[in-house]
Amino acid sequence: MLGFVGGGIVGLPASGPLAVCGRRRRAVRICMGKKSADVDVSGGEKKEGTAESIESLIERVEALKEEAVTSLKEASDLRELDQLRVSLIGKKGSLSSVLKSVGKLAPEDRPKLGQVVNRAKADLEELIPNLKDELEAKAFDAQMEEEWVDVTQPGLLFNQIGYRHPLIATMDRTVNIFSGLGYDIIDDPEQSPEIETDWFNFEALNTPPDHPARDMQDTYYLTEDKKNLLRTHTSAVQIRYMTNNKPPFKICAPGRVYRRDAVDATHTALFHQIEILNLQKKGEVHLGHLKGTVIYFLQKIFGDDVEVRFRGSYFPFTEPSLEVDVFFRGKWLEVLGCGMVDPRVLENCNIDPEEWSGFAAGFGAERFAMVTHQIPDIREFYKNDLRFLNQFTGLNIE
Repeated sequence: MLGFVGGGIVGLPASGPLAVCGRRRRAVRICMGKKSADVDVSGGEKKEGTAESIESLIERVEALKEEAVTSLKEASDLRELDQLRVSLIGKKGSLSSVLKSVGKLAPEDRPKLGQVVNRAKADLEELIPNLKDELEAKAFDAQMEEEWVDVTQPGLLFNQIGYRHPLIATMDRTVNIFSGLGYDIIDDPEQSPEIETDWFNFEALNTPPDHPARDMQDTYYLTEDKKNLLRTHTSAVQIRYMTNNKPPFKICAPGRVYRRDAVDATHTALFHQIEILNLQKKGEVHLGHLKGTVIYFLQKIFGDDVEVRFRGSYFPFTEPSLEVDVFFRGKWLEVLGCGMVDPRVLENCNIDPEEWSGFAAGFGAERFAMVTHQIPDIREFYKNDLRFLNQFTGLNIE
């Protein structure tokens, strides 16, 4: 169910003129007198075969956090601030990369590292909105100096019929493809609520509170005990359906999901996700059926001659897990994640994994609409700008 979801500190003498005299994104220059040296705080991986101690990793996190604070405060505009946010605390950022060492730690130390990384990220995330407000105010003042609107001019009259929104057209097209394959569409409020519990959104999906994968999804919690939240993926729909219905079944779950992402050209706090689940008697579906279903779907979207590539990946709720790319307009694009449902997820839904098995896949609707219609900025979908929407006349459901 896809919600698709080093360098150490250099020892220096205690005395002597010490100063931080330069900054790079991946290094800090430490100066002593007239001599200086670059200290790597990039969060890069240690060489395979070497294991860092929990103390060393915690020191590395603190160094990365200190460097991140300095970098963020020196951002000159919102774009640079967001680029720094992604490179520092994004799911592939330098802080998150430290978690790659968690597998080499003793079991009792693994939660400690996750807590330290999450606390560092939380501190930085608390700082970023204030910096963003300052930069937005600065940008607004600059804009007011350059732009003005004559409010005395008469308005424009529009009497033409509107056009289908490209995002809605993409979702309808996708749902129709899976409906044609025999999948039931689950999108009603009772079976697909946008306000979810931690159990359906995380724990039943093999993602307990201390699981590192939770770091991949910044969540809007609605209660202090973090038991209620805005769902981060429509995988929660699959858990609800498996809990309340007996297999076999095939379902497709489209819907809105929410994550605490900073808004930029590829991220919004609200977006749409579509997921499928096929659960049958054990042995009746396997990885080959999953790949065949995915290829068929992508051919319907991108054309029969589209080149598809499967790569091994990791999701807490599927095993094995795959990420899927298509070669489109001259380059490889990651388009969806999928895998065979993890037996522990079935057990959490009171389904016997010795009797039943299945596969799941999921993807973002905005991503597909942006690729197929060559839309460079996800924010265009939500501006209600007729100059943008009028480009998509004649969109039909297939």
